[in-house]
Amino acid sequence: MPTLESGAAHRADGAKPGRSKRTVRKTPAQRAFWILSVSASADDHRALRHILRDAPCHISVASTLSNAIGRLSRGKAPSIVVCESQLPDGTWKDMFHQIAQCTEPSILIVTSRLADEHLWAEVLNLGAYDVLSKPFSEREVRHVLGSAWERRESAMRVHAAGV
Repeated sequence: MPTLESGAAHRADGAKPGRSKRTVRKTPAQRAFWILSVSASADDHRALRHILRDAPCHISVASTLSNAIGRLSRGKAPSIVVCESQLPDGTWKDMFHQIAQCTEPSILIVTSRLADEHLWAEVLNLGAYDVLSKPFSEREVRHVLGSAWERRESAMRVHAAGV
């Protein structure tokens, strides 16, 4: 499983980062991935960026559902969408339905201050990946996003193989 633990970058061929000894095929844990953070709270975006500061990812932000939908319609879908349960112009369910229409659907992780058993069951039953409670726990965020990314990479390999 890819880990999103913080630490210095390492190369499989032993070369120092930034120097090219030879072409090295990156493992899923080394490839950068795209996270779309959807929340009206700038604190949520800051917290995710801080927690994932050393992770191999790019984080884009959207403060509304419509802004997030605009980002989805620009072509390539994000690997993971981290979406607040309640948005100014919709809910995580609206985001889920938009993601489902993409050619390469993203994995959806829902966030909430009220992350109770009901929300968790509803999220999983509809097909989203998981729920993160707020305030965010660094360990939980790294674990859930690392697992989600591994799942998406696995699904993409199966899709590419035509299985």
